[in-house]
Amino acid sequence: MLSLQPMKYTLYILMSLMISTSLFAQTRRGGKSGFSLSNLSGGNVKLPDSLLVVDSAELKSKKVIAYQLTPLLGDAYIAPMDTSIYNTANRTLTEGKGLAIGYLANLGSPAQTRIFTERKEARDFIFADAFDYYITTPENAKFYDTKTPFTNVMYTTAGGSVSKEEQLTGTIGINFGKKINIGGDFDYIYGRGFYSSNGNKLISYRIFGSYRSDRYELNAYASNYNFVLHENGGLADDNVLTHPEDYSDSRRDMVSTDYPVLYTNVFNRVKGKQYFLTHRYNLGFTRTLEETDEEGYAKEVFVPVSSIIHTFHYEDNQRRFTTSESSSVATDTLFNQGLPFNYDDKLNDVMSYWSMKNTVALSLREGFQNWVKFGLTAFINIEKRRYRMQDGKRDASTEIVVPDRDYSFIPPSFQGSTIRTYDELSTYVGAELSKRTGKLFTYNARGELCILGDDVGEFRASGELRTTFNLFQKEAYVKADAYIKNVTPAFFQRHYHSRYFWWDNDFNMIQQFYVGGEVNVESTQTKLSAGVESIQNYVYFGKEGMPVQHGGNLQVVTARLKQNFYYRALGWENEVAYQISSNQDVLPLPDLSVYSNLYLKFKLAKVLSVQVGADLHYNTAYYAPYYEAATQQFQVQDEVKIGNYPLINTYVNFNLKQARFFVMAYNLSSQFVRPNYFSLAHYPLNPMMIKMGVAVRFNN
Repeated sequence: MLSLQPMKYTLYILMSLMISTSLFAQTRRGGKSGFSLSNLSGGNVKLPDSLLVVDSAELKSKKVIAYQLTPLLGDAYIAPMDTSIYNTANRTLTEGKGLAIGYLANLGSPAQTRIFTERKEARDFIFADAFDYYITTPENAKFYDTKTPFTNVMYTTAGGSVSKEEQLTGTIGINFGKKINIGGDFDYIYGRGFYSSNGNKLISYRIFGSYRSDRYELNAYASNYNFVLHENGGLADDNVLTHPEDYSDSRRDMVSTDYPVLYTNVFNRVKGKQYFLTHRYNLGFTRTLEETDEEGYAKEVFVPVSSIIHTFHYEDNQRRFTTSESSSVATDTLFNQGLPFNYDDKLNDVMSYWSMKNTVALSLREGFQNWVKFGLTAFINIEKRRYRMQDGKRDASTEIVVPDRDYSFIPPSFQGSTIRTYDELSTYVGAELSKRTGKLFTYNARGELCILGDDVGEFRASGELRTTFNLFQKEAYVKADAYIKNVTPAFFQRHYHSRYFWWDNDFNMIQQFYVGGEVNVESTQTKLSAGVESIQNYVYFGKEGMPVQHGGNLQVVTARLKQNFYYRALGWENEVAYQISSNQDVLPLPDLSVYSNLYLKFKLAKVLSVQVGADLHYNTAYYAPYYEAATQQFQVQDEVKIGNYPLINTYVNFNLKQARFFVMAYNLSSQFVRPNYFSLAHYPLNPMMIKMGVAVRFNN
């Protein structure tokens, strides 16, 4: 089911086609590709906090510029690109996607951040939540403006032939003149697994395009993904890893693929597709400047006054939980929900969902006159959703229980259930007030309220204030942000019908309030942030594997420090987060999460850049959640604590012109400390392995 060969050759052909297309386009390019701040939301460019502020002159000097879009309204802001010649190996790990992440060992497996402030609202299609790091959304999708065509390709491999994990990614972008850009990207992950029955295969791709002129702007993409996971439920006995000395010689010498797991031949498949379009028509006037062009004529620029905005987003998802018939009986014995089922029926739980959103907005643009110091946008959003799953809970009163010859119990049989469709429709109105230009004082305030439909009364309001100033001849900023939410729990948290779990909950709305701040000082390489969040009616998955609503008030306090030190060839990067959860039974969090990266960087023969170092991931022990394959959710548990293990990796990164390559020893610490390297309850990390990779960029 996880065969690699057919797709491998397809991807190799696709990669070759991308490279050849890029080279062909470079030979055919015409005029210069212009890029200016005015092309990005009329000059109202919001830079992410992780980026240094760049001026228009620096932007114009860049060959390739990436940008992302704000939700619903499609305002563009500059986004980072993976072009750094340092820490290449570190960023290819799942751990490299955040400060502290729990996951199921394999690259591409279900994952959840341990930092609560980084967790997003649950999707209505909750089965995709565990793949947040791998699914493209309108918020994380990148678009490009290029002066020359470019192609980025990366391939990584780790482990031996039996347990190897591989990833192949690529992006291509081509400008046709100053206004049009088209491109595509793909991501292919195949992990055979270092443990029994935990392989996975993830395939995703996207085709995107943009058109940007003074009057009209458009960004669009179509994407698809198909994820297949071989589920094993974790180790059946953790001691086989942590205390091998307690076993006989035959079991003491087992390799990781021999460790007993809960079940085999059980699969989850999550797939989906998206179509996204945001476009706007700008109304304004032409202003004559005092300066002249090369021919002596006065320069003219278009000044946008207002914009008419339309955003369309359609997504379609399906989740299937299945097993081979021979494995159904073994899997059934692990669950006891009191729901009768037939041993002759193959496990085949299917849930599907689609949604369609249309947003129409009218915007008054910031800065079209000197006295207009802010932008104002009003919008209406209509969202249609449809869900499908089995229906007709089993009626045990009509079933016959027959003992076998040994007088052991045989579960009763039932007739096939029907399929039920649920429809929801909601209408939201909202507004946004912002000042994004300037350094002394910028702000953004946004709110939306559901006035009609199934989510009536749901609202979200958020705000941010920021001031930027120079300190020790470098930029620094202070930021304060807050939000308040009253949201409906996700649909599949309220309704779920399957072979092993069945619920219909009448949950109250979840109420959240957060306030925090951040200080960033570039001259000392220091970033300090803190915040407190209060949650009422928090929904989580309890120890029984079903959603529970906590009626009381829950508080989370978070403080985070990022401090880097650089001296000549030496670099030392550090980040630490401290969290307090007022109820560890409901929301377990590690008190302390740490990342540290120490390295030396130098050049060989004046052309080859080298970085040699080691990094460390660590968190204090806590009752880390357990991943339940039957629901694909992270549920609380109180059986075992996870943490107090230093995950140490050593690496060498190289950079030669447009090529980067690396060699890494992953989980090297397992060779000299007790092997207690669990990432989630009963799910260990991969044992020590060698990982290698190469990334190449083609452009002129």
